[in-house]
Amino acid sequence: MQPLRLVIVDKQDLSRHGIQMLLSSCDFPLQVVGSYTDLSQAELFLEANRAHMLLLDDSLPRAVDLHQLLDRLRGDHPGLSIIILANRLNPRYVRRVFDSGARGLIYKLDRLEDTLVTGIKSVWDGNTYLSPRAMTLFCSNWQSSNPDQFNQSDLAVLQLMGEGFIPQEIALHLDLSVRSIYRIYGRLRQLLGVRTNEQLVDTARKRGLLDD
Repeated sequence: MQPLRLVIVDKQDLSRHGIQMLLSSCDFPLQVVGSYTDLSQAELFLEANRAHMLLLDDSLPRAVDLHQLLDRLRGDHPGLSIIILANRLNPRYVRRVFDSGARGLIYKLDRLEDTLVTGIKSVWDGNTYLSPRAMTLFCSNWQSSNPDQFNQSDLAVLQLMGEGFIPQEIALHLDLSVRSIYRIYGRLRQLLGVRTNEQLVDTARKRGLLDD
């Protein structure tokens, strides 16, 4: 059986070494072919060497958009499966990670001893994987929020509201009229079951619709 060739990116030396120790005891052929603190080093390796899977910690520089990064990695390395080691957790974040091409997400506060090898093997077998706490939160909060009712503009307005932008600024960011923004506010109040605009952000955050 061909061994799984795995690359690890985690800026914490202790975490990276601990991952390698856990993987040394897995019951299927696996070879860690690269272990890096910096993603750019890993990308240089991937350009010149074959790997099947990338284990990527999501503690990236603020200037790096994880979702754009995943789209790019998927385009540059079509056969590469990506598992995110997540330091944060909310349902919208999880959904966007998978929409951007990741095959698995392991929340770091779930026990890596119980989830790491299981998650890697599941993805290697052609499945997707969510660690237990991530799965529970995603299923309960996201489904209860009826996310299919929210379109892209709704979620974009909510996110900008959560970052403190006023309607005029949101309109500029989204290239919409201020009247359109107020119309979206009204739609959001109906979807979230609140009476005032001031309640929108807190309610959306409680339902997991806003990124941290």
